[in-house]
Amino acid sequence: MATTPEARFSARVRDGLKALGCDIERIENRVNLGVPDMLVGVDNCFVMMELKVVHSGLKVKLRPHQIAFLVRHTAKGRPCFVLVLRVGGEVLKPEQVFLYHGRDALALAADGLRLPPLAVWPSRGMNWAELKEKLSTPAN
Repeated sequence: MATTPEARFSARVRDGLKALGCDIERIENRVNLGVPDMLVGVDNCFVMMELKVVHSGLKVKLRPHQIAFLVRHTAKGRPCFVLVLRVGGEVLKPEQVFLYHGRDALALAADGLRLPPLAVWPSRGMNWAELKEKLSTPAN
């Protein structure tokens, strides 16, 4: 049973993308630090995805080894993304989901949610098909 906001977010992402035919592997890795949380099979490719939850403010807490992994692999053309849930729940600050490319990990750690995302959705109206499309689009 998912009890933390992070675990609930992970379960939502898994269920939302699985319903569209994606294969999801949750990675629990305490040996190779920095490896993203999910390996997502989208159509005929794999995508790595780091999941983050922002509880207050705009700071996205990426650790140095996570930044290094994301930047190193995206520089070689391997698709990596960061999916961020900003927890809110208030009328003036509803929950939102932000998608960032892995190559922007350093800027994301520095600027937080001020950094323009690839896409943003309301959490309650999450468009899983659009997320799947963004994940399967080759990076420029």
